[in-house]
Amino acid sequence: MTHFVIEKTVEVPKNIKVDMKQIRGGFTVKIEGPKGNIVKSFTRISVKISYEDNKFVISSHFGKKREAALVGTIAGHLNNMIKGVNELYTYQVQVITSHFPATVEVQKSIILIKNLYGRREPIKVPYDPSVNVKIKADIVTLTGIDKEKVSQVAARLAESSRLRGRRSKDPTVFQDGLYVINT
Repeated sequence: MTHFVIEKTVEVPKNIKVDMKQIRGGFTVKIEGPKGNIVKSFTRISVKISYEDNKFVISSHFGKKREAALVGTIAGHLNNMIKGVNELYTYQVQVITSHFPATVEVQKSIILIKNLYGRREPIKVPYDPSVNVKIKADIVTLTGIDKEKVSQVAARLAESSRLRGRRSKDPTVFQDGLYVINT
């Protein structure tokens, strides 16, 4: 089904500076705020993005279902970027152990999970340097301005502790692992 006009607006607060450039096949948006800046490229898109009077207007004329979804996706990305430079995104991951005492450490750009399920080799989870990692007791706190990067590290931590295949255990008995508890 063809939609005549699909349009979404994203308001930008006064304390945020926006720089938008048109590149071949899309746009590059740089948003600067009190907590930092984020640059994101939107390439190979079939929608129009404009910035005027402290608001983004994302629109598509005579678009189909794909263009309608793309308008909402780009509006969501811009909202997340604006919120990230105004206030930080925080995810908390809890280390739960009942059988083997697991520990979590940070080395350079790698998070090490030692002795989980009695493993001899530590589990290595890489993370982006823009994400701030703090460990207090059994809580790993991840903070940063880019929601995608912070949530990706939290998901990698949770996924790295899952047991699969012949090594899988009964989840009602072995509840050890890393779990995202707060976003």
